[in-house]
Amino acid sequence: MRNVVRAIIIRGDSLLTIKRVKGGETYWVFPGGGVENGENHVEALKRECKEELGLDVEVLELMFEYTFANTKFGEQEEYFYRCEILSGDLGTGDGPEYTQPSIETGSYEPMWMKLNEMKNLDVRPSEVKEKLEKYADEIKNN
Repeated sequence: MRNVVRAIIIRGDSLLTIKRVKGGETYWVFPGGGVENGENHVEALKRECKEELGLDVEVLELMFEYTFANTKFGEQEEYFYRCEILSGDLGTGDGPEYTQPSIETGSYEPMWMKLNEMKNLDVRPSEVKEKLEKYADEIKNN
């Protein structure tokens, strides 16, 4: 089973996402990727945020954990961690997503999204989107 870590970075009323355009679809995902041999979750997430976003982050806490059965890697366990930005310039990632673009991988664009705009967009996975929409409602009502 493949282990994947993802960052949930919220600043004020905005969420940091990656806009993907791939295979004729436009959707948004959370930054992150696979845990490599010899890495723990924190190390992997820090590396992925640097590669995908150009940001150094502090990994604060595990928020959600899901198992997805039908991915291109087979069964995949995904861990979603709340993170905070320490330093860096958004959009300066140097991972293969940016240095080796292809039709198969599509495009990647890191961007801030208002939490209240999520309901109108294809944010994946939907399970995390639903939980964060509830979180946005709590912020709005407090």
